[in-house]
Amino acid sequence: MEPTRRSRPCTAPLPAEPRRGAPLRVALVGIGSAATRAHLPALDAASAADRITVVGVCDPDADRRNAVIAAHSGARGFAENDAMLEATRPDLLVIATPPSVHLGEMAAAVARGVHVLCEKPLGLSEADVATLQSLVSGHRDLALATVHQYGHAIAWQWLARAAAGAVRAGEPFTVDVTVERPGTDPLSAGGWRADPEHEGGILGDHAVHYLALLRLLDPACAVLSCRREGPGGRETATVEVRAGQAGRARVGVSYAGSRRRNVVRLERPQQCLEMTWTDGTLSIVHDGRESREHVVGSLSDRTFVNALYAPMYEQVIAGLTDRSWRADACAQTVGVAELLATALRMAQ
Repeated sequence: MEPTRRSRPCTAPLPAEPRRGAPLRVALVGIGSAATRAHLPALDAASAADRITVVGVCDPDADRRNAVIAAHSGARGFAENDAMLEATRPDLLVIATPPSVHLGEMAAAVARGVHVLCEKPLGLSEADVATLQSLVSGHRDLALATVHQYGHAIAWQWLARAAAGAVRAGEPFTVDVTVERPGTDPLSAGGWRADPEHEGGILGDHAVHYLALLRLLDPACAVLSCRREGPGGRETATVEVRAGQAGRARVGVSYAGSRRRNVVRLERPQQCLEMTWTDGTLSIVHDGRESREHVVGSLSDRTFVNALYAPMYEQVIAGLTDRSWRADACAQTVGVAELLATALRMAQ
């Protein structure tokens, strides 16, 4: 969708902490494919459980707005985000607009004391990171969280625990990631993935999920190198990252593939442990003994990835009343944005 660039004077900020036990008032800006396939079904589930109520939706396309309003009693539709924030006074703004306008929508929310859950990516440039840092430091009691739903997949959590053990022990370990896609998402309404110079491209679409994992493992992790080749919509990229005292990760992502495929491989030599997650199966080799293959969800399966939004929302809803969770969410948002901005700069 095209962003709204006008800004209006705002009223006094709302209280940063929602009332405990009351349904969370949620507004959504951007009704593209991410909203319709993932955010709204998860919000519907939370609404049915009386955890949230959708009070407003914003999109310049009236047909999109009206379709959502028809399914959400009490929700109001708006063509401009500022108008929606003023009229509905939500507790949480969900941002599902193109990446290049995320910061503007976020700034409008925090100026009014509204928490934010923003689609990835954030951190398209070092200037964007500086702006994001300023928003966080100027609104320390608000949550500025980013959508990184992969962390709610069971296989992802198993791999993350194994890698976290290596970080704690100071052991060497490697993480090798391969993401293959035959072009950009054909269901995407906005086409931002094919515009790497302005919207982050494949690094902001796929690699950023793994940067988020590595930053959780080690907040001091660092991008060592990044290479990117090919035109928008058919680009490939490789990011090298250091994590822990002796950990290394290689994240290879491609829009020029022949199929949809995700492979994540972890090796901890000192523990004689290998874990390989290839689409819908996870294999584990420990001390030379191979376990049976575990059938798991696949990150190349859109239905599975969309379903991960429901537990993500449960975490967000519970976390907004916890000051330490809000602080951690902000730190993770800024940290991952810094990693992505560094990778994009190196790839130029």
